[in-house]
Amino acid sequence: MSTEIVADKYSSAMLELAQEQGNLVDVETDLLYVDSVFKEQEELTQFLNNPIITTEAKISLVGKIFSGAVQKTVLNFLYVMIKRGRYRFMEAAIRSFIKKSREARGILEATVTVAEPISDALLEQVSSKLQTMTGKEVILSVRQEPAIMGGIVIQLGDKRIDGSVARRLEDLEKSLLRTDSIR
Repeated sequence: MSTEIVADKYSSAMLELAQEQGNLVDVETDLLYVDSVFKEQEELTQFLNNPIITTEAKISLVGKIFSGAVQKTVLNFLYVMIKRGRYRFMEAAIRSFIKKSREARGILEATVTVAEPISDALLEQVSSKLQTMTGKEVILSVRQEPAIMGGIVIQLGDKRIDGSVARRLEDLEKSLLRTDSIR
């Protein structure tokens, strides 16, 4: 099975459970914490993906790390994925849940790509402008990509706003080639 299919299946089940229990925001917060631990502790991912280590040992370690730090529903979600041998899909399932949770609450996610670090004030302006345009809360993530040379690129769902220097140079080149100005 593909990662997307497995992640979708588990994240959808978790979303439904969290909505039934009325704790969607709390579950999202806990899963964001779990995701950050996976990102910071690469050894944990390696441990879980090691086929020699028993399921019981994996559950025990996850319990020691997250028990008391996350609610029981989230801990059980992790246990189920481990018991069913789906531990290699946990990070994808968590990211999928977070995306679905935000969509269910009407929150949009946008990625802002810049060539150099962006100030908090400018980031706040971008966020405010996007919220005004969409009428919804927007959560921004920032990527640094020197290849855009300057300016900003915003990806909001399937919409792309490209104000990068690289794109402007491409447009200029195309325009000059169309007018046969370059020989």
